[in-house]
Amino acid sequence: MDTLPQPQELMKAFEAFTAASEQLQQRYEALQAQLGRLQNELETVIQAVPFALWVLDEHGRPRFTNRPQGLDGAFLDGPAPWEAGSPSGLRHFRSPDGRDRYYELEQRPTQEGRIVILRDVTEAHLRAQQANREERLQAMGLMAAELAHEIRNPLGSLSLFAGMLVEDLAPQPAQLELAQRIQEGVQRLNVLVSNTLTFSRDLAPKPEALALHAFWEDARQAANLPEGIGWINRVPDQATWMADPGLLRQVAVNLLQNAQRAMEDGPAPSLTLEARAERVDGKPHWHLVLSDTGRGIPAEALSRIFDPFFSTFGGGTGLGLAVSHRILQAHGGLIHLESQENVGTKVHLRLPSAG
Repeated sequence: MDTLPQPQELMKAFEAFTAASEQLQQRYEALQAQLGRLQNELETVIQAVPFALWVLDEHGRPRFTNRPQGLDGAFLDGPAPWEAGSPSGLRHFRSPDGRDRYYELEQRPTQEGRIVILRDVTEAHLRAQQANREERLQAMGLMAAELAHEIRNPLGSLSLFAGMLVEDLAPQPAQLELAQRIQEGVQRLNVLVSNTLTFSRDLAPKPEALALHAFWEDARQAANLPEGIGWINRVPDQATWMADPGLLRQVAVNLLQNAQRAMEDGPAPSLTLEARAERVDGKPHWHLVLSDTGRGIPAEALSRIFDPFFSTFGGGTGLGLAVSHRILQAHGGLIHLESQENVGTKVHLRLPSAG
């Protein structure tokens, strides 16, 4: 017959059990504390990553995100990333102030839903667009230069004969008017040929420090804008570009005159200049935005706006923006447009800072 354990043995067993329970409790609490620290560290890391992340359950409801307020603006090409039916790939986004950004959307399935990752690729997208435009412009520039050289010699003869005709017909007013129209047409062709050759030649900028506020005030005078156009220059005094003043003056005057034409017959024509400091590849730049209140550019025309000989203005040569694009490219800068019909256009220019 088995003997029952003695009270002392039961007490020792109970004490051992209690000690083991306390050790387990301490280890559990230590593991809980460690888990809490790891969770806090993980959340800190996720909050600091340079992309937006959403963890969604099987019903598409957010379980976790490092962007609890979402994004201030709207996607123009489909539902928001955290919504059902949102397409992956490159996404076009517009903020309330009309600024366009581009995001790369990636979606990864999980056992309980999906993870959505949204990366800002605006810089890479704009540079790729500019590189593609530059390739097209180079090919078109070579062709245009060949045509311009072929046209220049006979055009010189036409100009000479038109001038002689104007002199000979001076006593005959009716015929003189027709001859003067011929002469004006030849002069316009000469300007077009000269611009074409300028567009096609290699550019060699000679950069120097430009104070942007004063530079754009001078460009405004050179563009000879009418008094009725409002002018707001909010560019900070410390804003500078390292650029060729002659080439950049050509860009500025062209942009201001384009804006003037876009605002003709508008109810309240106005131009606004703003600038902000940015760092690109670790180097300081100034990003300038020229906004007008004109008629805007149709969406289908925006992709061709920098193509030579393409113009949204009747009678325009279509070389101004193409030349401006080449000048910015030669400086290692960036130019792009945002526009809404019947609202206006914003021209973005970014160049290295002089300071």
